[in-house]
Amino acid sequence: MKRMLVLAVLAMAASSVALGQMTGDKSAPKGNVEQELIKLEQDRAQAAVRGDTAFLEQNTADDYTFINVRGMLITKAQLLADFKSGQIKLQSNDLDDLHARVYGDTAVLTGRSTQKGQAYGQDTSGQFRFTRVYVKQNGRWQSVALQQTHIAEQ
Repeated sequence: MKRMLVLAVLAMAASSVALGQMTGDKSAPKGNVEQELIKLEQDRAQAAVRGDTAFLEQNTADDYTFINVRGMLITKAQLLADFKSGQIKLQSNDLDDLHARVYGDTAVLTGRSTQKGQAYGQDTSGQFRFTRVYVKQNGRWQSVALQQTHIAEQ
């Protein structure tokens, strides 16, 4: 009888662990690829603050598209030119609530950006939710798309 009770308790414990793994426990540490992508996104945000167009050039796919909060579609060439000319200038760009999901050679990052800066003669300071898509090409992750949405003040 004791042996059956022990086996029943072990079976319940094992099923609880399996269920926790299947439901995607959010407190579990991220894998190496997800951590790499989150670090790349944080480095990218700081490169934008520094106006480091070499970093942006290297980590952005040639067919990149950026849809900003005003609905403007901006290409890689336009983005780099706007940073170089000073049309886009960030004083700060802090990221939090970052999540990475990897699907083979494609990854989707979501997060929140709190930034201070100017773009095209207008203040662009505020908080934004964003979705960025990365694709692994030739052994390296490159951004292929970004969509930003302004978080309305409450």
